[in-house]
Parts: sequence; C-alpha cells; structure tokens
Amino acid sequence: MKTILPLSLAFIFLFAGCNQDDLSISGEGLSVTIGERVVITAGDIDYYDLSTHFIYLKSPNSFLNEKLYRDSFQVYADGEKIYTGVFHSWVMSSIPLGPAIYTPVIFYPDYVVPIAFGSYTDIDGEKIPPTDPRSDARILSALKSHNQLHEGLQCEIRSVQFNPGGKVSLELELINNDSFNYYYLDPQKMGLGLFHYFTNGLSLWNPTLKKSFENHVEHLQPQSYDSWEMNWLSLINSHEKKTIWIHYTNFDQLPAGQYKLFFRFPGLSKVGKSELVQRNGRIWLGELDLSQDIQIK
Repeated sequence: MKTILPLSLAFIFLFAGCNQDDLSISGEGLSVTIGERVVITAGDIDYYDLSTHFIYLKSPNSFLNEKLYRDSFQVYADGEKIYTGVFHSWVMSSIPLGPAIYTPVIFYPDYVVPIAFGSYTDIDGEKIPPTDPRSDARILSALKSHNQLHEGLQCEIRSVQFNPGGKVSLELELINNDSFNYYYLDPQKMGLGLFHYFTNGLSLWNPTLKKSFENHVEHLQPQSYDSWEMNWLSLINSHEKKTIWIHYTNFDQLPAGQYKLFFRFPGLSKVGKSELVQRNGRIWLGELDLSQDIQIK
C-alpha cells in the first residue's frame, strides 16, 4: 500500500501536468485559436509588424491554405484571451466591425496572416468600435518577450496645398520606427501612374455636399498583378524620417467647405519569403490608411 500510494500520487500529478499543458490554449507569447484548436503558437511566429498587424510566420499558414477556419478566431497573449475576431469573405459587400481576417488570403503570401480592423465614424463623430484591441499592451508585452515585435513604418500627412487648375500637392512624412532599414514603394521612382496602381491615392469627402472629390491619375499596370521590381523601391534607414511629395495636376475642382481627406500609403504584397530580406534592408509589406479633417476656404 505504501508503494501504491506514492505511485498513484505521482501519476495524478503527472496527468495533471500534462492536462494543464493540453488545456493551456496558448502557452507563452502570442497565439491564435479557432474554437479549441491552436492554429498559431509563439513558436510558429517569425515576427509581428505592429504598423500593419501582420503576423509573419516561419512557414506557410496551413490553417488558411487548408480552409480550416470557421466564423471566428481568438488571439491570446501569455495564455490570456485578448480579443475575438471574425473571418470575412472578400466577396461579401458588408464590412466587419473589429478585428477580421479576410478570406481567402489572396493578396499576400502564404507566410503572412493579415489581421484587419473594421470601424466607422457615427454622426456624432465617435469611432465605432472605439478601441483597437490588436495593439493591446499585453499583446505587445508577449511579443517583446519573444523578440517578435517589429514597429514597422508610420506615415503622416504634413500638408496639403490646393492651387488653381486642379493642382493639389500632398506632403507626407514616412517614419521608420524600427532598428533596421526598410524598402518602400517610392512614387518618384515609379511614377504616379504605376504608384497609383497600388493605391487610389488622395480623395476628399465633403459631408455637406455628400460628395467625393478625386484625383484623375491614369493607372499603369505592371506586367502581371503580382510582379514588382527593386528599382521601384527606396530605402529608409533605421529611425529615419523622409518627406514624400505627391503632386496632382488634374484633381476635381474643390468648392469651399469642410472636408475629410483620405490617403492610403501602399506597400508591396506579393513578395516571396526568400526575397523579403535584401542586402541593405527588409521589404515592407502592407498599407497605411491616413485621414485628416481640413477646411478649404
């Protein structure tokens, strides 16, 4: 009996330990689940780009490629559930609110899991949903503890100049918040036509007139939708700030009034994993949505 009892206790503790590991949905670091199934662990992650909320994986995202997704997914940080997001089909006309993964993931390579965030501004000017849980401090802490957090690029609108004859000049500031260099799409190297294949460019919304005012840059298409060339890219060094000017010569005529300005700064999307890191830096993928309220007199 004295022999059986210690063995029984040892078995119980061993079983409890194993069961604890099995029930620990995420363990340490960042992880993603679908229902009870863990589909991404910290060990699967190469790094997380905070500027785009892209999870870069060490190997292809099999759960997306094999269409194992359901209606929703959960994101954990060090074993604590931080938020729930939805899978949303590109063919649906609706826009999801909150975190979402658009499926199928056709615009980015299979080693990237892009987590989007859907929101809108109501008639009182309040953002719905009010907060973005993707930047929760617990997520950042979990990523930092595994050396997996990249700050990425930041883009800000510095000025907009409106001149007669449909001439509009947009001044942007691009900021590298990381400790290494990035390659980014340079409109001066590409030319406006090719650059605007990757973005719709500057537009303004007049809430009083309920009308959108647009640029009329003629888009130039690359040889194939997923092709790109290194000579389109420029280098922004670690912690560097760069000024980027975009000059429009055929913008819609803008009557005086209050406007909401929109601009999407584009990056590349279809870049092979072996091409991502170049000799002098890393190619930045994704896009940054910018907006600003302005008054035109």
